[in-house]
Amino acid sequence: MFEQVRNAVATLERVVRALEPGTLDGSGAVTLVDLFARIEKLGAAGKALAVLRVDETRAYRDGGHRSAADWLAARTGTTCGAATGVMATAQSLSDLPATNQAFRAGELSETQARAITATARRAPEAERELLRTAKRHTLTGLRERCARVTAAAEPDDAAWARRLHEARYHRKWTDAGGAACGQYRLTPEAAAKLWSALDSHQDRIFRAARAGGRRESAEAYAADALVALATDGPCKPIETRLLADATAVERGKVEPGERSELVGVGPVSITAARALLADSRVVTMLTAPAGEITGVSSSSRTIRVALRRYLETAYPTCGVEGCDATFDLRIDHVVPFSEVRDTTQDNTWRLCPHHHDLKTYFGWKVTGTPGHWNLVPPVGWADDPDPP
Repeated sequence: MFEQVRNAVATLERVVRALEPGTLDGSGAVTLVDLFARIEKLGAAGKALAVLRVDETRAYRDGGHRSAADWLAARTGTTCGAATGVMATAQSLSDLPATNQAFRAGELSETQARAITATARRAPEAERELLRTAKRHTLTGLRERCARVTAAAEPDDAAWARRLHEARYHRKWTDAGGAACGQYRLTPEAAAKLWSALDSHQDRIFRAARAGGRRESAEAYAADALVALATDGPCKPIETRLLADATAVERGKVEPGERSELVGVGPVSITAARALLADSRVVTMLTAPAGEITGVSSSSRTIRVALRRYLETAYPTCGVEGCDATFDLRIDHVVPFSEVRDTTQDNTWRLCPHHHDLKTYFGWKVTGTPGHWNLVPPVGWADDPDPP
């Protein structure tokens, strides 16, 4: 086996060294791209399968590495995060025979295999459907389908929402060229607000540039939009669109074939969707099982101006007893809107982000009477060794 692989590598080395792209016609170039792409996929599959044995035998220790992923990153010149993804894909293949076969045959890229295995671990019955999606659609289409399957496979909607919330982060660094870089991971509902504000700035900057005869990439305008948002704030009212099946909102969980999505972002938990129903910046479109839209809210009517002014006066600080926070107070339904369809003085109050998170993601309950509401923790909260 080793001699076969070495011979194949030697042959490829000779071919690539001698390759003169200028001598190819269009059809020949297309053929070569297809062939090299197949080789790339086969190489990725072979690497993923072999690295499992490196992990099992702990051969990575010979070079002083902490883990197989750390060793693989150093060996292949990639990041530890990417190497960890390869390891996770390889470890899942034994439980997913159809994906294993397609990956070994060079039918899947490493990225496609990673998306499918990550999803099929949670929903094994969707494996073959995802393989068909990979053949017919782009990687973007495959990831969208994986996100929907994952959402429907979540056994505990509130726990899913809580995991997404707890895993949020923003990281920043300076690269070797001196450019400032950043990366973030947000919940879908937070990303929807951010992207809405960014899109408005990007559109404004694009139109100004075209009017001045300047042409740059969309990514350059997006970078300018990020700075504008951070320094100037939103240039238009923030509005996002929630598309959800009414039965899923009532039930509290998405079943296969149902949707709870933020348009332009992707699936969102019903827990988060219910919280968004109180937000006047969210246009809600409820659909029936057949797919038709049965109701559309207006961004101007969810929280009326008179009610907003009342709440600002009645709750100048967070409504939770003992909390004096005044920044970014959020209007919240005491009893979820999905249960009572009631947005009145008696069923609304204002909460700081921390207490809003406790109520939305961690099961804290509202007690008291209108105008004198408070939050109490769920049973067993005092025994949690690491509360949020």
